[in-house]
Amino acid sequence: MTTNDKKRPGLIKCALYGGVAFFLILACLRFYASHLEHEVAAISRTIEQLSMEEMSLNQQLSALKSPNMIYSYCKDTLKMQRSNNVVVLKKNIIE
Repeated sequence: MTTNDKKRPGLIKCALYGGVAFFLILACLRFYASHLEHEVAAISRTIEQLSMEEMSLNQQLSALKSPNMIYSYCKDTLKMQRSNNVVVLKKNIIE
């Protein structure tokens, strides 16, 4: 046997262990990528839900700011009455 023949089993074992380590690392990376994909999907669902909630809140705010809603609230809740003799005064401010 030559020295090359003696070194070959060690080289083959090294290549075999390296290949196994490579595939284990590859498998770990695939599981991690799957985990990250799941997290991204969960975040996307949350964003979609919050967008829908924001749209609903904006609609409610628009309804609350409408003049008809303000008038109805003042009339019904605060028992305010419409007055026909409203006077507007202007004051000139000289600087």
